[in-house]
Amino acid sequence: MTEHPESKRSTRQTLLTGAAIVLAAIVAHFLALQAGWIWDDNDYITANPVLQSDDGWFTSWVPGATPQYYPLVFLGFWVEYAIAGGDPLLYHATNLLMHASSALLLWGILARIGVRRAEWIAVIFAVHPMGVETVAWATERKNAQSLMFALSSISCFTLATRAEPKSVLALHISAFVLFVCALLSKTTAVFVAPALVLIALWERRRIDVRFALTVLPYFVVGAALGLFTVYVEKVHVGARGSEFALSMADRVQLAARNVVFYIGAFFVPVDQMFVYPRWTVDASRIALWVPFAALLAVAVVAGVAWKRTRGPILVGLWLCAALFPALGFFDVWPFRFSFVADHFAYAAMPALAATLVFVVASVVERSGGASKQVNIALATAAIILVPLSWRAASKYENVELLWRETIAQNPSAWLAQNNLATELLGAVEPAMAAGDQARVRALATEALEHATRAYELKPDECTHPANRSEALRLLGRNDEALVAMDAAIAVAPHLPEFQWMRGRILETMDRNEDARAAYLKAAEDPLDHSYELTSRLAMVRLAANRKDYPDAIAQCRKAIALDPTNADNIANLASLLAANGEEKAGRLEYLHALGPNVGFSDERLMVATAIRYLRLAINAPIEGSEILTAHALAKQLATKSSGDVSARFLVRAVELIQGDASARADIEKMLAQSREAKADRFAEEVEKFLRTHPAAK
Repeated sequence: MTEHPESKRSTRQTLLTGAAIVLAAIVAHFLALQAGWIWDDNDYITANPVLQSDDGWFTSWVPGATPQYYPLVFLGFWVEYAIAGGDPLLYHATNLLMHASSALLLWGILARIGVRRAEWIAVIFAVHPMGVETVAWATERKNAQSLMFALSSISCFTLATRAEPKSVLALHISAFVLFVCALLSKTTAVFVAPALVLIALWERRRIDVRFALTVLPYFVVGAALGLFTVYVEKVHVGARGSEFALSMADRVQLAARNVVFYIGAFFVPVDQMFVYPRWTVDASRIALWVPFAALLAVAVVAGVAWKRTRGPILVGLWLCAALFPALGFFDVWPFRFSFVADHFAYAAMPALAATLVFVVASVVERSGGASKQVNIALATAAIILVPLSWRAASKYENVELLWRETIAQNPSAWLAQNNLATELLGAVEPAMAAGDQARVRALATEALEHATRAYELKPDECTHPANRSEALRLLGRNDEALVAMDAAIAVAPHLPEFQWMRGRILETMDRNEDARAAYLKAAEDPLDHSYELTSRLAMVRLAANRKDYPDAIAQCRKAIALDPTNADNIANLASLLAANGEEKAGRLEYLHALGPNVGFSDERLMVATAIRYLRLAINAPIEGSEILTAHALAKQLATKSSGDVSARFLVRAVELIQGDASARADIEKMLAQSREAKADRFAEEVEKFLRTHPAAK
């Protein structure tokens, strides 16, 4: 049967339109592929132990194992981490492909239900800079993935309303499964349930009992998982406290202001910020109710026009449903620093794009323009949006640039001020390792400036004085650093990290007893053990310095119990035991450190440990298997230290202990050579050994 030419043209046009939408998304967001890791990407991806474990595919489904309970997102991250590890390119490419897929799905849904200019709505969605934050921020995979599944669910549902009876059930099951997948990616997908009702109203289908029973599971499951997310945000993420103490009137005012903000930011996207200013909410101020009054007026006009055109009110309801989780009726942790964010509005972008296209088309048509002029106007809008998306994406190149750009746009963003200080302090250690003290001082000076500004903006945030303290410590201003650290502890007395930092400052000030008390608090925190090992090792150092070997040994044993494969700590215990006169116990710990199933941080430490052990062994009554072990170690040491006279001495000393009389002559020769070379310390060591092991008569 020959295909009709009209059908061929229609198929070709569909493919070209779809390709154009995908291409538009890629062109607008290709700079996001160069984005680096930012902000909480470490918690979600690069330093997430779930992604690095073999059973991460299973652990992702365990509540509490990941920062938020979005298991399908972390399952995807687990797969990507296995493929690409810490390279961000794959993660951003996946975000971009999901964004482009959502644009295609949006076009398909709108075209299917008879929305005019569906392709332009999809293009505007695809290229708009409001979507950059989701594409260029790897952690916001939850946004991109959730919307892709949500639109897939709506697409299947609309297909089911048109399908042959034999296909309806399969399509409805697919739609609901995809909806659940969307919720398990991010619960902003709750908008799907009301969207299905709005589509039915748009198509003027009957809202009967059968339809109600079909969509009821969407509302029930969406509400259940949405409330679970609210619980997680409050209890586990920390969305509680005075910053969230808003009355219902405050929340209504905030919601209206948020809606108006997102509409304005979408229509005039000239200043995308990672952290927008956090505005004041006060139900008693009449002027702050203007956005609510404006929305109410628009709603009344749209309601009056309902019989003539359902579009405005349905799009408005779609917009509010998609924005609802982030309008302020439920508390989310980012509200601490801003009530709005581009990624909050990602699920609402299709509704915003539809609004923009409707407004542009209406203006052109009322000005006497025909369909061609409307298309030219919309194409012009899309072309203008692309470079704006490029500009928005460029700031995601690395986290330091992102915070600097944010501060330039919003100097009152305490989050950006503090996080830039954190990044600068993080660059200190490499500068120290390179011996670049000038850079260390420059980094600490700038970090102090930003941390101080953050503290001025929000003094009740514990990380701000903590960063000030660290910057002051690096600058040698220890008295001020201690005051700042005490301010941080006053805000968050439960954090062992701060007690450890306090101990470090006190140790630098030679207030060792106070330092030990601070380290002990950090080590013995009943809930958080993250700083126990570091604090125990600090207490080992303090005890050893004051020659309190029993305390040093006790703390070192506790450190080894926390990290039993760390040979460095085991070797330290051996040295402490030897210094305390427990030479046999010290030798055994040295052998433990040099044995299997443990490892040194540096091969030089392993060599130093072998030398320390052998020096103890050759002056002690060793016998049996220990002699054989000592000989093997000595030969291994001589191989690693070819030509080193100390290593050769230890080899021959062990061989002399084993009964090789010829070794004495070699050792005596070494003694003579060391005296000639005035190597007095080595000569004394050799003499001591020869006295301990006199020649056989």
